[in-house]
Amino acid sequence: MEDRELIYSILYDCCENKAFSNLSLGASGADDFVRAAVYGTLTYVYSEDYVISKVSGRDPASLDPKVRTILRFGIWQIIYSDKVPDYAAVNTSVDLASRHAPRAKGLVNAVLRKASALTPEERDLSSSKSVEAAYSLKPEIYGIIKKSYGSGRAPDIARALLSPSPMAIRVNTLKTSVSELEAQLVSEGFEVSKASFMDNALILKPTSASPSIEKSKAFTEGKFMVQGEAAQLASVVAQPKPGMRILDCCAAPGGKSTHMAALAENKADILALDINSSRTELIKENAARMGASIRTGVADSSSYNEEDGFDLVLCDAPCSGLGIMGGKPDIRLTITYDRIVEITAKQKQILDNVSKLVKPGGVLVYSTCTINRGENEDQVLSFLDSHGDYEPDNFDNILPDRLQSSGVKGMLTLLPDTDGCEGFFISRMRRKNG
Repeated sequence: MEDRELIYSILYDCCENKAFSNLSLGASGADDFVRAAVYGTLTYVYSEDYVISKVSGRDPASLDPKVRTILRFGIWQIIYSDKVPDYAAVNTSVDLASRHAPRAKGLVNAVLRKASALTPEERDLSSSKSVEAAYSLKPEIYGIIKKSYGSGRAPDIARALLSPSPMAIRVNTLKTSVSELEAQLVSEGFEVSKASFMDNALILKPTSASPSIEKSKAFTEGKFMVQGEAAQLASVVAQPKPGMRILDCCAAPGGKSTHMAALAENKADILALDINSSRTELIKENAARMGASIRTGVADSSSYNEEDGFDLVLCDAPCSGLGIMGGKPDIRLTITYDRIVEITAKQKQILDNVSKLVKPGGVLVYSTCTINRGENEDQVLSFLDSHGDYEPDNFDNILPDRLQSSGVKGMLTLLPDTDGCEGFFISRMRRKNG
């Protein structure tokens, strides 16, 4: 399938049928331009709609979905891509319209020509008073960021979330070392650099000379896992040790489970649970590839019960994902305030239930990949308020140097504008003895 036809098809499915872009791209064998165009267009959907409305005087919601998709892709090329000349963006978009919405060819041509005539100052939406235009966010979602961090910090955080964090990988110390893996990846054609703060992590950049990540020999040999630095930090904060009995609930795809196995030198009893059987299979596949000794099970962590307690429970809870919007732009389209309310209630159920599974003196680590305080600090403080047998457990002493000050005992929030990684939250609590 021709590149722009493929891009249109994926965008239409994502925007109109709620398909997942990563799955659609993975199944299509897309090249770098296709991936950049899909992720770029999805990232800036609300900004693109702002421009469409501005130059056409029409509400994008009133347009035929096929036309809306073609215009969004065209606007992204004109406003945000420096690789496509404006005339090419207009002409190829009209070609798409001739195949998918022939009656709207004139409209597509007119709207995109007006967009291409915008001055550099008019194209720069970063200082717009509209949060949809400036940060490509629904006002209700920007409002959550503003409420969580204040009007001074919110713009910087929202702006940082327009770009994906560098691709971090975790070196699997069960099979290799940082230096050995770095040398192997360089020999495979990848660009490799040091991570921001994690010792056993690297930043990986595919090149035209490298294979895809999944086809890398180092990957198939289980020498690394693609995993954000902040997500890696959660397992370090948990401090798994040999001989421990450990529960990783909501564990798919197994990044933290396999990391804890490595940290405990494959000498801990780790049970990884997920509510979805197919995702549990993914944990098994990753554990086998990484050589990690892990037991798996299919269970709902909000109701799972077991008589024997655990020394450590890691709860990487379902969340709104606001901290990873830079790499998963679909979240911008699907997340709503009402959905966040539902998710927050589910988090509370899970946290309440798994807290019963921790032995007295044991540790409960709660983490999310969101930056919404309602799902993070407020959730933990509410839990501690209603669970007198738990107390916050400070972990400043085990953090990487540049993250030494967490600010709040037993809690740490990492932000994309200051920490060079995805937005993430980690809390460590200890169940009191007796």
